[in-house]
Parts: sequence; structure tokens; C-alpha cells
Amino acid sequence: MINHYLSQVFKFLPAPSMVVLPDGPKFTITEVNDAYLEMVRMGRNELVGKGFYEAFPNNPYNRVAPWNNLLEKLIADGLPNQSPATKYILPPDSTGRQDVKYLLATNTPVRNEANEIVCILRTVMDVTEVTMARQTHSPFTSEKFLSETLHIARIGSWEADLINEVINWSDVVKEIHEVPANYQPGFLSAMEFYRPGEHRDAFLKAVDETIATGKLLDLELVIVTGTGSEKWVRVTGKSEIVEGVCTRIYGVIHDIDKRKKVEQQLVESHRQFESLVQTVDGIVWEADADTFEFSFISDQVQHILGYTPEEWLADSSFWQNHIHPEDRDQAVRYCHRETRQLRNHTFDYRMLKADGSLVWIKDVVSVILEGGRAVALRGLMVDITEAKRLENLEHLEKMVLEMNSVKGTPLGSVLDKYVQGVEAMFPHSKCSLLAIKNQKLYTLASPSLPQEYVDAINGRAIGPNEGSCGTAAFLKRQVIVSDIDTDPRWDTYRHLALPHNLRACWSHPVIVGDEVVATFAIYYDRISVPGEDELKVIERVASILKVILENRQNFELVQDVNERHEYVNMATNDAIYDWDLARDHIEWGDGFYRLFGSEPDKTSYPLARWAERVHASDREQVAASLEKQLADPEQHKWIVDYRFMKADGQYAYVEEIGYIRRDQLGKATRMIGVLRDVTKARQEEHELKLLVSVITNTNDAVLIAESDPRDISGLKVLYVNAAFTRITGYSPEEIVGKSPALLRGFSPARNDFDRLQDAIYSREALKGATLRYVRDGEEFFINLSLLPVADARGVHTHWIAIGHDVTDRLRYISEIEERNHKLQEIAWMQSHVIRAPLARLMGLIDLIRNYQHSDTEKNELLDHVLTSAYSLDEIIRDISSKTERI
Repeated sequence: MINHYLSQVFKFLPAPSMVVLPDGPKFTITEVNDAYLEMVRMGRNELVGKGFYEAFPNNPYNRVAPWNNLLEKLIADGLPNQSPATKYILPPDSTGRQDVKYLLATNTPVRNEANEIVCILRTVMDVTEVTMARQTHSPFTSEKFLSETLHIARIGSWEADLINEVINWSDVVKEIHEVPANYQPGFLSAMEFYRPGEHRDAFLKAVDETIATGKLLDLELVIVTGTGSEKWVRVTGKSEIVEGVCTRIYGVIHDIDKRKKVEQQLVESHRQFESLVQTVDGIVWEADADTFEFSFISDQVQHILGYTPEEWLADSSFWQNHIHPEDRDQAVRYCHRETRQLRNHTFDYRMLKADGSLVWIKDVVSVILEGGRAVALRGLMVDITEAKRLENLEHLEKMVLEMNSVKGTPLGSVLDKYVQGVEAMFPHSKCSLLAIKNQKLYTLASPSLPQEYVDAINGRAIGPNEGSCGTAAFLKRQVIVSDIDTDPRWDTYRHLALPHNLRACWSHPVIVGDEVVATFAIYYDRISVPGEDELKVIERVASILKVILENRQNFELVQDVNERHEYVNMATNDAIYDWDLARDHIEWGDGFYRLFGSEPDKTSYPLARWAERVHASDREQVAASLEKQLADPEQHKWIVDYRFMKADGQYAYVEEIGYIRRDQLGKATRMIGVLRDVTKARQEEHELKLLVSVITNTNDAVLIAESDPRDISGLKVLYVNAAFTRITGYSPEEIVGKSPALLRGFSPARNDFDRLQDAIYSREALKGATLRYVRDGEEFFINLSLLPVADARGVHTHWIAIGHDVTDRLRYISEIEERNHKLQEIAWMQSHVIRAPLARLMGLIDLIRNYQHSDTEKNELLDHVLTSAYSLDEIIRDISSKTERI
């Protein structure tokens, strides 16, 4: 691979180098120079021909990312790369001395003319001096300069090399652990000094976090020293991260045993005071007047806010950070201002609980003075959530009820405003209001729920196991589901809710009368059980929603009735009226003037004015009927027909229907009704009676059938007349409502139905189709006409079949034809058959008359004459017989 000249140059390069093949994962070593062999203190035969990782099995960096895949990375991207400075422990030399070096390796691809990687040149640089110089500032190496100071302060340094698994303790650390000066700790033995249980577990956890995340290690723990005594120490440390990997941890250990014992004594002295403080129904606290860093917080903080005192005190800005974002700036500024003015103060604000919900706090603060300046703040935080929530709820209710009372305000806007206001009272909640129509759920207001989820539940049926809302609507009672993932009532909805992180749902039905008109629900993104105050709010919200929906329902009903009345007046030709009996005034709708003609005075219309237009022949009867109906308190409806005069003097036949309203005593006070012009209907009724009479009394069979527009061949009989029954033998009860195909007298084998079927499928009239029909063994002939009937839209809906009995006519024609046939036979016999014997007679007579014959010949001729005569007589007799049979 490398020619002789280049081999010599490579051999004496001052930089330690080697050549490896790109045959990953082995990466065979093909060449190393002298500088590399001297650096690693290995022979050439120990390296050449072996895989790179095989040649250095004990190098810990070959097992740790990212150094263990740099060669693979070069093959993948074709780019040179470099490892970070790594610690390398060299094999002992001839004197037994073992050096530690920090090396920086560079991998460079070597390509051929085809730009293919044929080998990798690995060059190593010794950076030990630079690295050691950089580390002189670490806690462990700086011990040389600070050893006396640290010894006095009982502070020792320690280091854990994670790559080579080596732990180093300073002399002070060994003194603190009460072990000999030559003691060498191991990874496991160093951890076993910490008291088993809480202290050892805390140390192991902190070390794991430091390695994984780089988090600083700072713990106060108890160790059990080499002599068996227990001692408090403070352990601090940090990790060294190289290329994203923790290579070592280093830090200090401080003997704090005396300080901790003093602290314990102080804790004991304050125990009685704290016990008294913890009984106060509120959070007692103390904080620095300048920084607001809390130095004490009572255990009630866990009951009221869900945080432990330790969590609170561990974060110097805990109070500020857990005030609701909308209240934070105002609350902090107010407390600062009042403290600077050395004034005790009280203020309200919202805080976030550990579970994400909100708590209203009333904070009563006392400013502690020393030398005329504020040095501390002491206070009491009281939970006023329920009072504040009711206050806010009252304000919200007032606002939405005022919105709902404003004409023209969309119901959706009112409900969205209310639902969003409720959501503001319950942080991390999402509220939903669903209407119940036809036993199904429909969205009214769900402003914060994902639209995909809202669409998915819209139109779902209610039932005993249909989520929270569907179940609440079905059972007409509140349904609390604290965990959607496990509650069986959510089996068919769970797959819809969980992808949107909806974990809990409390639903309350809104009942108007005895009917569930809606459900109100609160969703949470966590498992949640409502408290007593939350249940009270939900019930109150449902009550207000009932008022809103009921009022809106009544308002819309009245508005709908009014609009409907106006539209009916505009759309109908009927004369709608409203007669106020007390004022004797009839209020006519516009249809009255369109129907009967306009009148000059519409402001006053007494009953007498209406009566004048009733036909004189009908007036007395109509007036008597009206008077009787109004006088009977049990009567509420009046129906009458009469003739009414139009503006042009012509009379129209009208039908009047009036509904009578009465007071508590049964006296008629109002009548609302309608006049309908039935003149045309009367005329059509008369014409229809004539038509029915014709159809009923005709000798032709009439059948009317209904046709399905989707299947025109699927006919159903609606009507047959008496002639149909007489001809076919089927009564109306036997055929009406059934298909005409049930008529068994029609035999397909004896009839040609092709024309009939073509007419039906093409919706064309058929006339002159003669069909054979057999009834009781007797054959009939029916001449059929088939007529399609279309509605106003042009859709063919019915068929009319008219059948005329032509049996007698066809039989008469048949007889005439048969007689003609016989006459034709007689004529043929007369013109052809009779001529043969006659011709023979004429010939024989001519022979006898004109020729001489012997007696024998004459006798023969006479015999022939007699034979021909007999033949002619027989023919004449046959003709006579046929003639008699005609």
C-alpha cells in the first residue's frame, strides 16, 4: 500500500501515527511509525495486523461514546475528525514507572483516484502539559496551594475518574472519614461510608443526577467513619463533561458535625413554638424584608397549597413564582411599597396550588423593625377561595344575565362568555355546554375544547354509559368521572378524549320542567375529584344556565310565533282574523284584502260590518250558529260555511273556522280564526262528483294504480269500478292495494304483453291492445287502454287502465268470417265442381244427337249420361246442404 520511499518518511515522522484500513468494525492496523511505538511502549508485532480496538482492549475510551465511534463516523461521512483530549495511562516502563498522558487523536481519510477511502491515517498529539496546566485551577490540584487553609477549615477535596474507575481523596478527607493516610477508596467502598438508608440513597441519587445532567451535587449527610462514629458532612461536587459525556466528578467534603449539632439544638428549642404555629388555620411565615426570601413557612402550606415547607424554602423566589401570573407584578410591587413605607398591610391575590388549581389568599403582613429599618416580614396567609369564587361568580352571573336580556344578543355569545368566565375560576379546566335534542348531544358552547373532539361528540346519543354528559342527560343527575382512562362509562368515548389529554370530566344536567335540555361539564387534564366548594359552584352554574336557556327559549318562542304569524299573513291567501269581543273589533290579516278586495277603512271593523257582507240567504243561519257557540262555555271552536260578498259585488263560498278564547268565568272574550275561499273547491267538488258518477256507472272496467317512481313496474291498485268486478270477477277488496299482476285470468301464453311492458317502461299511452281473459272457464276479450298520469312536477305517479269487453263483437266478426268462408266454398263448387259432370252430359248428348251409333253404343252412351246425371245431382245436393248450414 505504501511504497518504500513513503514508508521511510512515515517511519521517521516525529508525530505518533498509524495507518488503519476502512474495514469497520475491525479497522485493521497496517502500519505504525516509531514515534507511536515509543509513545505506547509496545512492539510493532503487537499492533500490525490487529484490529484497532483489539490492539487496545484496556483503553476505557474505546468503550465510551463518542470516542468509540469516530472511525465509523469517518467512513459514514468521509470527513476527518478529532477526539477530545483523553487521559491515557501508559504501561509501566523498565523501572516500573507508570506515566499518565493526555492525548489528542486526529483521523484523516486517504483516498485513491476514484475518490474512494483506501485507508485512514491516525495521528496522535501529546497535550499533557497543556491539559495539566489547565487543571491547576480544579479543587483537587489547588489543594497544594490551599492545603493548610482547608485543613484548618476541615475541608478536603475528592475526585472520581469515571473512565478509569479511580477515586482520589485528599488527606483531610481521609481524616474526616477516620481512615489511615495510605487508605485507597474504591467506587463501592467510598459510598459505603454514608449511613445506610436515607443518607446513602440520597448520595447515590445525587451522584447519578450529576453524571446524567451535570447538576451540582450539594448535600448534608451523615457518614459512619472508619472508627464507627457518626459524623455530619457536607458533600459538594460537579461533573466534567467532555463531548456530552461525564468523564469525572470532583468536589469537596466539609466536616459540619459541630454546626449540625448546634442547629439541632436550635430546632429543639423552637419545637414548642412551631407546634403552636402549626395549629393556626392559615399559613404562618417569615421572610427577609429586602429579598422576600422565606426563612420559615408553617406546615399548613401543604394543606392549603399542596407544597411541603421544604419545597417552599428550597427556592428563594418560590412565593413570587407561584403567584398567579395576572396578579404577580401587582402583588409584589404592593408588598415592596408598603414595606419601604414601614407599614403593616393586607392584600389579596391568587396562588397556584401544586395540582395546578387556584387558591385566593388574603395575606396579613407585619413589618419587623430594627434600628428604624425593616429587617423582616412576618405574616399569615388565609384561604379565601370560596368567598372570592362566589364573589366573582356573582359578578359573572350579573354580566351574562344582562347580556342575555339585550335583544339581538346571540345565545352563543352569552354562553361562551359564561363558560369562559367559569374556566377562569378553575385553572387548567375546559368547560363544555351541550344541548339535548332528540336524545342526542349537540354543542352549544365549548370554547376551549379541541375542535376535533367537539366534532367527534357532536350528534352522539345519550345513554347509561355514554361518557359523563350522555350519562348525566340520560339519568337526569350529576355524573362525576375522576379518571376517564378507567371509568366504564367512557368505554365508547375514551379513544376520543385521551389523545387530547382530557383525563377527568364532571357533568351536571340542566333540567327545565322535567326535561333535560343541556349538560354542563368541566374537563381536566389530570385525574381530579371535585371538592365540596367546586360541587356547589357547578350546581349554581347549572341553575343560571337553566335561567338563561329557559328565558331564551321563551323569548325565541314568542319571537318565532310573531314572525310565523307575519309570514303566514304574507304567504297565505286565507283571511286570518282576530276578533276582540270586548272592543267589537276584527283585526284582519293581509290575506282578507287580497282575497275579497281592499276596503277604505281598516281601523274599525265591527262584527256588523262583516255580517253585512254575508249572503242574505245565509245570514240568519250563520248569526244563530255563532250566537249559540259563543253562549256555550264548553264550546271553543266554531265551523261554518256560507257565501260572502267580495269588493266587486260577487259572492264567494267561504269556510270559516274560529277558536274561542274565554275568561275564568267561561265568557267569550276573543275569537281567532280564518276565512277560506272554497269557491273553486266547491266547483271542483261538483265536477268530481259528476266524474265519479261516470266512472262508477260506465260499462267499461276502470283501474287506477299507483306507480313507484324508482320502479315504474311496481304498480299498486288504488281503485276499481263495478264494471271491473263484473268483467274480471275480482271485488275491490281482493285487488285494491295489490299488484295488477295478481289477476290470474290473463295468461302470458295466450297474450302478447310486449306492447304493454314497453308502454309502462317508456311511460307512454297505450291504446287498442286486445287481451284474452278467462273467468270461470269462459273466455273474454278485453280491449285495453293504458294512460300514464304525472304530477305538477312532471313525475309519473299513477296509471289509468280502461278495459272494454269486446267479446260479443269479436264473436260476431268470427261468425261473419266463417259464413263468408262457407259461401266461398259454395261459389267455388258452383263455379268449378259442378262444371265437370255438366260438361260430360253436354258432350254425351252431342254424340247421341249428331252421330250414328249401334244399339250397343247407344246403350253405353246412355249409361254414361245417367252416371254424369247422378254425379251432378250429388254435387247439387251437397251445395244445398252447405247452403242450409249457413
